[in-house]
Amino acid sequence: MQQEKKLRILELYSGIGGMHWALKESGINYEIVLAVDINTTANKVYEHNFSGVPLQSMGIEKLSLKLLDSLSINAILMSPPCQPFTRVGKKGDCNDIRTKSFLHILGLVSQLLNKPDYILVENVKGFETSQTREKLVECLKACNYSYQEFLLTPLQFGVPNCRLRYYLIANLKQHFSFAIHSQISNQLPSIEDSSVESKHHATHPRCHPETRNNISEHGREQVGHFTDTEHSSNIASTSEPSDIGTRLDTEEVNNDINSWGHEPILQNSPSSLGKLVGQCSTPFSKNNQTQHLDLKDAGRNMRYCEEEDELIQESSRCLSEYMEDDVDFSEYWLSDKELRMFVIMDIVYPDLKKSICFTKRYGHYVEGAGSVVQMSSNIEHVKAASELKSHAVKRNNRHEWGEKEMEILRQLKLRYFTPREVANLLCFPKDFNFPPGLTKVQKYRVLGNSLNVLVVAQLIRLMTHHQDSRHANSTTVIDVTVCHV
Repeated sequence: MQQEKKLRILELYSGIGGMHWALKESGINYEIVLAVDINTTANKVYEHNFSGVPLQSMGIEKLSLKLLDSLSINAILMSPPCQPFTRVGKKGDCNDIRTKSFLHILGLVSQLLNKPDYILVENVKGFETSQTREKLVECLKACNYSYQEFLLTPLQFGVPNCRLRYYLIANLKQHFSFAIHSQISNQLPSIEDSSVESKHHATHPRCHPETRNNISEHGREQVGHFTDTEHSSNIASTSEPSDIGTRLDTEEVNNDINSWGHEPILQNSPSSLGKLVGQCSTPFSKNNQTQHLDLKDAGRNMRYCEEEDELIQESSRCLSEYMEDDVDFSEYWLSDKELRMFVIMDIVYPDLKKSICFTKRYGHYVEGAGSVVQMSSNIEHVKAASELKSHAVKRNNRHEWGEKEMEILRQLKLRYFTPREVANLLCFPKDFNFPPGLTKVQKYRVLGNSLNVLVVAQLIRLMTHHQDSRHANSTTVIDVTVCHV
């Protein structure tokens, strides 16, 4: 039976409101009784989008057992700091001071008289092998929670962006509507009960009716059943380019490849979608398949190739559908200094169906912080740049580049994705926007620390949809919606 009562939500590490937007997208009945984050810039964005929601700007370790008991919460949603668990970090794990607040929350949960019915945790890939994760699982088991862990990327949902993340959903009093597994799953189970359908999906501007069913074929294959981590090599190896140094034919790349204020440009109707965001301010034509394939082949060594990723399907969306048009891109063009980092960039163009994960350093740091956009569709220019890269990698002679080489790179017309475009790829809705006064760097930083709204919305729906205990061990099917803008 579908959960109907209004859930009283405690939103921890609330950031710019990714969890809150996911709640809205999920269609469940909820109330945020308290949101907490220590980041003042993120809190400004949250307040701008959710005025009136109780928001505390403080360290989460200051929360007390007395306060949590008084809130009578039904659910805790949280995305703890990821730095203690990232590949390039020091991996301080439980000993990292930034983990202290999360361990504090686990301690409070174990002591609560009225424990929340639901818990959702999001973090980076790497958390699943941490001691902190072990403490989380120990706490849940001691409190008699049922739980399921996942490693999921937006690519599975048709979104052209890699963001492989760890997720855990826990349920205290009800049976999940699917059979749980001790292994970490890289797929979502399915639910046939149509009552789980999100209230927003029928009319949401990013989820049109004709695409909601597109995933029914490849979604059953890609997102329709459980697979344990022993069989999840395709996600682990392709969604996060840890071996990007080899894939990009470059001699030096950091291994920290991991996460965008313009007037919203989204409309409800599919026809309006094509007019507003299906086109971009370049001469690319989706009808010109030959040109697309030629461009793809010509610049193959300049990107983390989408064709190597089994998660890219025919129904996956193109980057162009998430991009702005009729915008002044002058502040987003790469400088000559940045162009000299060309050989270690992931360079995409609007008709592609993949981009690498955007981090908080995007926009002011080139290496490993996210994809850049090639706005030129001139095949000869792309071929020249591709050849330049091949020679530079072999000879390691970037420091010798002169005006001739720089002109080759300028012809590509490379730019950063705008903050609005990054927000689109994170599936933030058209209603999301930034308050006045934030710098471009601030916008990129808080977006890089956020999450994918669509993926979390699906998990919230899955977590809160339960059934009679007599059927608790039967696996059913959830309609996974392709997100596009």
